[in-house]
Amino acid sequence: MRTKNLINAAAAAAALVLASPVVAGPASSDWREVAYTCETGQALTVAYRETGSAVQVRAADKPAVKLNARPAKEGFRYGDSRHELRGDAEAVTWRIGSKTPVKCTSEDPAAQNLAAVATR
Repeated sequence: MRTKNLINAAAAAAALVLASPVVAGPASSDWREVAYTCETGQALTVAYRETGSAVQVRAADKPAVKLNARPAKEGFRYGDSRHELRGDAEAVTWRIGSKTPVKCTSEDPAAQNLAAVATR
């Protein structure tokens, strides 16, 4: 009976982890981070996967959210059902749900290079 309970607990924990869109941070050297400052004063860190297929967005007081690339007419776009990051080089727009999008900019030279990969 104890073994069955442990297996059920492990399965429930695995399902919770797999269902969660939140990740702790860049897992390897395949990610490059860029710091942004938003018009609201909020700090935003975006880790771009070097292949351009995904980003991980972290606001100062929130856990990271991993977003996959989405089609965009211009620049780049990443999103899921609740979050969206759009941009072109050093300027991005961050939206959560139906809240007003927040504009953010970066002075990091890496932003230009990473955006070029993201728009391929």
